[in-house]
Amino acid sequence: MTGSSALMAIGHILMCYTLFFSFHANKALGYGATVVESNKSHAPPSCSGTTTGLRVVHKYGPCSPSGLKKTSAVASQILVQDKLRVRAMNSRLHNRRTIGLEGEGTTDTYLQNDLPGAGNFLVSVGFGTPLQYFNLALDTGSYVTWVQCEPCTESPCPQQQNASLYYPSFSSTYSNAPCSPRCNYTQTYMDESKSGGVFVLDTVSIGQDYQIPEFIFLCAVPDKETGDFGEANGILGLGLASFGDEFATYSLATQTANLFGRVFCHCLPSSSNSGYVYFGEKAREQCPFSGTYTRLLRNPVSGASYYFVNLIAITLGQKKVEVPSGILSSPGTIIDSGTVITHLPSSVYSELSQEFDRLMSEFPPANPSDDGVLKACYNLVDQDNLAIPEMVLHFENLDVNLDQTAVTWKGNDDMSQVCFAFAAKENEGDVTIIGNHQQQKLNMLFNIPDQRLEIGPGKC
Repeated sequence: MTGSSALMAIGHILMCYTLFFSFHANKALGYGATVVESNKSHAPPSCSGTTTGLRVVHKYGPCSPSGLKKTSAVASQILVQDKLRVRAMNSRLHNRRTIGLEGEGTTDTYLQNDLPGAGNFLVSVGFGTPLQYFNLALDTGSYVTWVQCEPCTESPCPQQQNASLYYPSFSSTYSNAPCSPRCNYTQTYMDESKSGGVFVLDTVSIGQDYQIPEFIFLCAVPDKETGDFGEANGILGLGLASFGDEFATYSLATQTANLFGRVFCHCLPSSSNSGYVYFGEKAREQCPFSGTYTRLLRNPVSGASYYFVNLIAITLGQKKVEVPSGILSSPGTIIDSGTVITHLPSSVYSELSQEFDRLMSEFPPANPSDDGVLKACYNLVDQDNLAIPEMVLHFENLDVNLDQTAVTWKGNDDMSQVCFAFAAKENEGDVTIIGNHQQQKLNMLFNIPDQRLEIGPGKC
């Protein structure tokens, strides 16, 4: 398997099928769920932030499970992974076949799934009995929850040797998932390599309050050549599937509809703190209504299942730039926690980046990011009391003030490369994406039944 194909393989195997967005009230599965008392805490002692809800940590901050740091090489890698994810999303929207970077191999993209991207934000979720905790990437761009595992396919079952793998045979509450439409998932890639997994059923613990028995998730067999998936052992999919999707009944939103009412809220932290995810009534309590909201919309052309909104304009400093309607049709903007950098129409990006350059003109310029995604960069070493320009996203019926950390992207720790944290879309027909970097420190409450997104200041 080539390096590029390996990256595509692990993305496609483990991401599985991307969310299919729907505003119909899916009938909840009869799996049930219980509220439990728990004092589990998996954050490092140096980690600051909330101690309630499902804790969200940045992979490259002090709250990281392994204490990884965001070096210049890591920052470059994040942007490369992010570019591949964005291409995969647009490839699926436009039925394109190739998503590789220039000079690299390609893979079949007719599948309804996306690459997992950088997986910057992690949550700790427990599986099985006794519970074994795994770090999952938080993703509103997919609906199937999966964890890397070692299934028992022959006798005797394998002995538990790898703490990063879920072993179904070691859980007293494990059972086979109801095979409708099917339990096995296999993917064949263009280089003829194959990987896959199997859907299973077991108890899952989400946060400090909830254990969900008989939860269906994908037991994904790790690829022998590509190895593990960085710091993430899988993905917690917060997307919503449509009736027509093959695995619609396996979404977290559907399986917990009776318990959570298909409502959740997250606050994605900066790298220095921890954030949170709340579900159901606790989401409403911890992410109180700010008085305004914007509608969650469906894309009428592509039938895509992402969380679409109507982005009208963006203000940087004193300059307001209108956002044209999507090429496909309005709405043309996705809110996605799995994408890092916000991607804008080239005309909008051009005006905003020029204004950013004007506001930062007193500082020495720096080289663009290595992958060419971020172009307006400056050297801010030894710059005291620096005022980053304020920024506002204007959605339909809702104005959102971005945190200063969301306006710029640091290519390294010494402030020698600080870039405008927005990028131009590669093709004008591509969808506009609001990435997780711009969602930092905001309460994002997804109210699926009422088809609305509430955004306000967070506490992370």
